[in-house]
Amino acid sequence: ILVILPFKVELTALNDKLKKMNAYIRTMILFLVMINLVFINSLLANEIIDIQYYFDKRYDYYSDSERVSARINRRAFYKHSEIFEEALSEYEKTYQKFSFKQCNADNDSALIIKFEPNFFYNPLMQTMYADLNYYIYEEPSHQIERGSFSLQKQIYLQARPSIQLKNIYLEFLNKLNDVIPKVSSNFRIKGSFCSIL
Repeated sequence: ILVILPFKVELTALNDKLKKMNAYIRTMILFLVMINLVFINSLLANEIIDIQYYFDKRYDYYSDSERVSARINRRAFYKHSEIFEEALSEYEKTYQKFSFKQCNADNDSALIIKFEPNFFYNPLMQTMYADLNYYIYEEPSHQIERGSFSLQKQIYLQARPSIQLKNIYLEFLNKLNDVIPKVSSNFRIKGSFCSIL
């Protein structure tokens, strides 16, 4: 009995140590799994999707009138694609989830987005009514998403129109950020596809 009793005490102490070690190992495994999940999600979030964009020539040029006085109207002329490029340079400083470049036959990308802007300025109300239709394509050259953004904004077109129009496109880009789908295909779409849009 005297020989067995110390042996039982040693076994009980060893059993307690093994339980503590087992709990510690389980905690460490859970901790490592959580770190891996966070790390993988951050890697996926940092993956940049490259996108080519294309403005339909029928919608690219814009002119609108600004009433300077009761008798005189002055016309404002600009290209949507140029204003969009200015907005993009500012947008890409903040959001690095997407990389935009103009459609080119030599380029390929994950997605192509075609834009059809329709802006109307009411000089009496000093209000811009802006619509932007978008069509998103991926390889093998099929449309995966389409939609439209609309906004109505009080602006004075005569005072620095390019900045005010750039701000409208920045609002559109923020909305577009939420609707661009995850790329489902590993294939790259060629910029030459824009020539048939």
